[in-house]
Amino acid sequence: MLLKSLMQWIHVGSVVLMIGGFFFFRVVLLPIAKRFPKPEALVSSALRRFSGIVWTALLTVLISGLYNFITFFRAARAIAATGSFVSDYSLYILVLGVKLFIVFLIFTLAIVLTFPYPVFDVFQKKPTPWLNLTVVLGLIVIFLSAFLRRLG
Repeated sequence: MLLKSLMQWIHVGSVVLMIGGFFFFRVVLLPIAKRFPKPEALVSSALRRFSGIVWTALLTVLISGLYNFITFFRAARAIAATGSFVSDYSLYILVLGVKLFIVFLIFTLAIVLTFPYPVFDVFQKKPTPWLNLTVVLGLIVIFLSAFLRRLG
């Protein structure tokens, strides 16, 4: 029980830190950076600095999400094996699939925005639309997670 609670806390905390960080960049840092002589340099430097948090969050979300996924389906399988509770998990699996696809998109955007690779410079020099998309997708994932909690 303690491990399950700890893993959920790590999972939710990592998502909140990462999406909150991208929200901060979009809503606070970008407007302030426009007042500086070289806003691109400030934003690029801040994104590189933020990359450590992003990469740590990506790793902890992946590990804790896998743990949560395995424990949920083990419990569901154990309940189904007893025959005492019959439930249709098709809606749960559908919503989970949509959530995982959106998470994949967020992971991709996070990598593109923070990984210091020349091919990503185009996105990192003009991050506004990508930050908008990342934040919106992150909020959708948080909503879907809350919805799944009520289903499971």
